[in-house]
Amino acid sequence: MSAPGTGTPSAPVLTAVELVRVRLPLRHAHRAAHGSEAVRDLVLVRAGFDDGTSGWGECSALARPTYTSEHTAGAWLVLRDEIVPAVFAGRAPQVVGHPMASAAVLTALSDAVLQRVERSLATDLAEAHGTNPVRAVQTCAVISRSDGLDDVLARVDERVAARVAMVKLKVTPDPQDLAAVGAVREAWPDLALAVDFNGTADADALHQLAPLHLEYVEQPAPADELVRSAHLASLIEAPVALDESLTSPGALDTAVALGAGRIANIKPARCGGPHAGAALVAQARNAGLEVFVGGMVESGVGRAAALAVAALPGCTLPTDLGPSLAYFDEDVTEPLLTDGSGRMIVPMAPGIGVVPHADRVDRFAVDRLVIER
Repeated sequence: MSAPGTGTPSAPVLTAVELVRVRLPLRHAHRAAHGSEAVRDLVLVRAGFDDGTSGWGECSALARPTYTSEHTAGAWLVLRDEIVPAVFAGRAPQVVGHPMASAAVLTALSDAVLQRVERSLATDLAEAHGTNPVRAVQTCAVISRSDGLDDVLARVDERVAARVAMVKLKVTPDPQDLAAVGAVREAWPDLALAVDFNGTADADALHQLAPLHLEYVEQPAPADELVRSAHLASLIEAPVALDESLTSPGALDTAVALGAGRIANIKPARCGGPHAGAALVAQARNAGLEVFVGGMVESGVGRAAALAVAALPGCTLPTDLGPSLAYFDEDVTEPLLTDGSGRMIVPMAPGIGVVPHADRVDRFAVDRLVIER
């Protein structure tokens, strides 16, 4: 981890890092194969400099270590005891894993640096890769698992009315989940439809879904079972998208070599931040994969940073990043919105493009800590 702005004679000096743990109630519980969350438990990071500038980042880990080993309470301790002290010392943290905690600090530092030069993160990432950012991106609505078919259909109907480009259903091999996919296809025969198994698929479930003309099947096998993913991919016509499996450039290389998937879901937070995410987008495209940017049910802080990666032309499929109000009645930032065509508007203001409202942060905060140099 590099730490811009932490101490050259001509650069502003990092003087304080504030950690704020917030809990944002979700409009709908986020239910997937790995668990359910009704409240989004996140750590926001503010980097403050001696010239008065501040930058924000977000650790988007889930509250429990069910999706990855990284989780909110553990990330708080790693940020407090390892990553922030290392940044103040001007050295790379000696931490194994915890990319989402690292991403929070790196994003906050980058946000402050880019604000000083009045440059957006989306522009910075795109020009670093020899291109220009797009200003709005097509979106895929991710619909959580539900005990009621009527609820699934109502939520799909809401998102179709909002002109999303694609719908993706969270599923397991449970017959009720598979029946929901069939019901959605019956109700919307021409809808671009995908499913996400979060590592729980089996051959029988894939066989049942085969006639439904899916755009892709995401993460059929567990994250580290790339050989099994390649086997499952050989059983179906729909392409396999990899998510949890893509933890590093090396993992991406292995997935490509094994034929474990034809689509890469790049989640900037899980990759170590927007710059690392942008590099993985380029690597995946160079390997011939289709690419989209996935979401972590972020607040506006994390969502804005991820949208800067989704704005790269190398992202060829609709992003999972949706408008703030599809997730929260109130976000910590001004809500991120779609345009008249249902596309997500990419923040183009300096830095990550959004700033949290102090009163909202105060309202949702359950813990906070200021670490000073």
